Amino acid sequence: MRILKKATDLRKALPRKKSIAFVPTMGALHAGHMALIKAAADSHDLVVASIFVNPTQFNERSDLQKYPRTPKEDAALLKAHGCDFLYLPDVADVYPDGMKKNAAKNIDFGPLTATMEGANRPGHFDGVAQVVSRLLEIVEPDTLVLGQKDYQQVAVIRAMIQRLDLLVRVLVVPTVREFDGLAMSSRNKLLNTDERAAAAMINRQLAAVVAGLAAGWPTQPLEQMALSALGEHDLLDPEYVQIFDGDTLLPYLDGDNVRELVVATAVRCGDVRLIDNRIVDLPNP
Repeated sequence: MRILKKATDLRKALPRKKSIAFVPTMGALHAGHMALIKAAADSHDLVVASIFVNPTQFNERSDLQKYPRTPKEDAALLKAHGCDFLYLPDVADVYPDGMKKNAAKNIDFGPLTATMEGANRPGHFDGVAQVVSRLLEIVEPDTLVLGQKDYQQVAVIRAMIQRLDLLVRVLVVPTVREFDGLAMSSRNKLLNTDERAAAAMINRQLAAVVAGLAAGWPTQPLEQMALSALGEHDLLDPEYVQIFDGDTLLPYLDGDNVRELVVATAVRCGDVRLIDNRIVDLPNP
């Protein structure tokens, strides 16, 4: 695996006659990221990963500063799982003209950013669109590989690709979970022992909502029950539990005909903010 810190060097190194899959990350890698690398390697000639903690998508400076950084361990993990190129830049290389330049800044994402993460983290998705558009400009991959755990982020990136008319396909890989169902996340490393045990309740409540929907229970009571159950735990502070249309990200109204039904949540566990979602298997009509 080649490690390159400059965009110019990466562009020169990539052979353009081979299919390229790109996996953007912020590091602190785990098995969930490796599932993305495997999916990329299974269907492409070359796999490019990036590790870049993007400052423009953090609402809180303290969150940016404490984000776990383990570049040596990450590089070894990527190499062991078949990554061919690692782009490991600094801020100046990603944003040579400054962080105010943003190819995606004029995109109106409408309802895709009006709820959930968009409502709770103003400006977050502007930063996500900014960095992903810049990384796609650098790598020019055939396929962008993303994880389902960041469901809303995937929807925003898809919309950005469409609005900017970028020639890249999006491949979404299912969420990888810990033994107790907690979605794998780089932020899990910041949890202490008690917080880690409490965090397992997030997936249990999502699973309960999914079961209720499958049984035909109404939406709002299910959301409120999950919020209440999470909020009763001393170490958990839920921000939202929302059931929504996977295409529009608008709140689901009971009886709506949707292609994909999703329940998502964001929960603060101690000082760590965790997100997760579950896709509901709808019965055939």
